[in-house]
Amino acid sequence: MKLTVTVEPSVGDLAGWNDLVVGEGAHLPPHDIYLSSRLLHLLDVFGDNDSQYVLAWAGATLVGGAATCRVDEHVTDRTVRLDGLFPGMGKAPARVVGGTYDGRTGALTEASLGDQGRVAVVSELFAQTEEIARRNGESYVVCRCVDSGDVSLRAALRARGYAEIPGPDHFVLVPAPGGLEGYIGSFPSRYRNMVRRDLRKLAEAGVVLSVEPLTRGLIAEVVPLVANLHDKYGVVEAPDFVAARMRVHCRAFRGSVHGVVARVDGRAVGFMELVVYRGNGWARHAGFDYQAQGPLPVYFGVLFYGVMGFAAKEGLGLLDYSFGTNDAKRSRGCEMRTTVRLFKVL
Repeated sequence: MKLTVTVEPSVGDLAGWNDLVVGEGAHLPPHDIYLSSRLLHLLDVFGDNDSQYVLAWAGATLVGGAATCRVDEHVTDRTVRLDGLFPGMGKAPARVVGGTYDGRTGALTEASLGDQGRVAVVSELFAQTEEIARRNGESYVVCRCVDSGDVSLRAALRARGYAEIPGPDHFVLVPAPGGLEGYIGSFPSRYRNMVRRDLRKLAEAGVVLSVEPLTRGLIAEVVPLVANLHDKYGVVEAPDFVAARMRVHCRAFRGSVHGVVARVDGRAVGFMELVVYRGNGWARHAGFDYQAQGPLPVYFGVLFYGVMGFAAKEGLGLLDYSFGTNDAKRSRGCEMRTTVRLFKVL
């Protein structure tokens, strides 16, 4: 297969980009929200990270793509920064490939390519990316978070001299048929009783769970809850920045961004943002009123119990629960997938 590689400043209107797949062979959804052309375009418009898109062509057919951007100490979105993620990097400028957030990052390829073809395409994409990084004075090329099952990508990068270090554990859940009752029934009896106890506690305390469109009004209502969670875990991020990111999600995925909300007497005490894209769901921002909820299992209510009926109604194939709170997510049925971080010093 003869390949031609080009570089573009945007893929917002590029035909074929959204048909490319990530992590072929990883047994996960082939598309990710953070690699959709619409969201990438909006992040480019409102961001500050010098994006360049490396494209691989076989004749006139797009067979691969890599979203790349510069990340350095001047990037204002702290969740994008690489400080402390890679050994020896410090705040050195880097070219990040395949997504700026911890998620399923890596190169995109045409779905019908076999392993050998995918390795060849990925290698060409990263060769061009390394040239971009050298021209821009960037010291590293990195993939933040690659599913360990993405063996073609890992093989291609190891052959190019990339090092691997362990990444965060990634949690996903396949919703059981039958909504909440089906979800409860998927557990052994001991865990079924635990979930039913949680639901009784929430009901007795007057906690109402709902899935609502994520409107500007709801964003304003729940941003303080997200700030509470950030304060608890030492995340430094301005509430206005959180609100702006959720509004970008709403623009990118019109009508498909929801809030799973726990309310007591009409007041929100728990929240999770749920993005629906191509038949799957992604849990993003979350937050809680820790003082109001006390010992109630509101966390499990908004992340799991309040979602399952909606997931069944929408026919969602998989729920992506991102990273962190490992024990809690495993206890409610999530599968843990290992990831790796890949990097090359130039």
